[in-house]
Amino acid sequence: MEDKLKYPKNAHMHFNEKHKKNVLGAIKDLPEKNQRKGSKIIMKRWGYSTLAAAALFLLLIGSTHVSLGMAKVTAKIPYFNLFIEQTEYKYALYDVIGDVMNENKYDFNTLDVSIPDREIQIEVLGTKEEVKAMKDEVIVRVNNELVAQNFGKYDIEVKRGELRQPMEPTPEENEYMRKSMELEGKVQDLLVKNNYQPAFPIEVRINSIENFIYIALPKTEKRVDELKEQLKLLTKEYGEFRYRITSIDMAAREQELRWGKSGVLDVLFGGLDENKAFRVTGLSYSFHPLPLQIKVKISLKSTDPEAKKLAEEIENEITDFIQTHEMATEVRNDPYELIILGKDKKKIN
Repeated sequence: MEDKLKYPKNAHMHFNEKHKKNVLGAIKDLPEKNQRKGSKIIMKRWGYSTLAAAALFLLLIGSTHVSLGMAKVTAKIPYFNLFIEQTEYKYALYDVIGDVMNENKYDFNTLDVSIPDREIQIEVLGTKEEVKAMKDEVIVRVNNELVAQNFGKYDIEVKRGELRQPMEPTPEENEYMRKSMELEGKVQDLLVKNNYQPAFPIEVRINSIENFIYIALPKTEKRVDELKEQLKLLTKEYGEFRYRITSIDMAAREQELRWGKSGVLDVLFGGLDENKAFRVTGLSYSFHPLPLQIKVKISLKSTDPEAKKLAEEIENEITDFIQTHEMATEVRNDPYELIILGKDKKKIN
């Protein structure tokens, strides 16, 4: 089987065979117990090419036996860079497990993985007898493939999962959905015909609670009253409606699209939540009005002597990531405001 541990062609760092052997050794030598547990996730497919991007992360964690936060301090590497590498490695691991489960037609719903602890929990669907009968087989096959792909063996626990049946809509709900989609198409045609350009996808909702239409228009659009009258005529046969038509700053919307495409906020929020040393209890953001506002709430009071130091560390890590990581290239020059609040809701930074 082909060795999948290869570094991406466009990467800024490269590892030779010596480095590669060190990384593989680090994987096998990870500590048996560590305080941090992995998060329960739904299986997500990622390509094997992500594995090599995590090589430095594994080398640090495996060889120094420290947490992700400590690895950042030890190696003087920006925290969010390490977080990305850790995440990529996790998804490569999930991909291998998922392939084994799917190829052998094992029905499963969730995986619970702790990379530092080298532990995996797999919820398999079936009766108690069926799960008990296949348990050892699943463990052997998953571990064999993990070893073949240079991840090393894990302590694997196979549990019986519950099949989550989606609720079937009632005939009445199906009719509501049909009418909603039908009317949405008519509203969309009306907007196109009259040269309205929505800033967001329109929303049309018909159900037992309310009939509702939402349209966001550029703030330069002056025909809002005219549109409302057109909508009243269009929706007459569907009943009474509540309309919400908002005016949007398109510069803010363009910034929102750039940041959404970059994935920067996903990394920032995921990394802040992952590292318990940051003591984050709340995260939020808003693009409207300009500029982008990012709020981070921590568990310390604003008057706590440690609060300012922690706020500075969080701010420095965020700034460093946005200003240096290639993921943030397209948003680097965008204005944004970072607000760090204490648990008393008072600004610290």
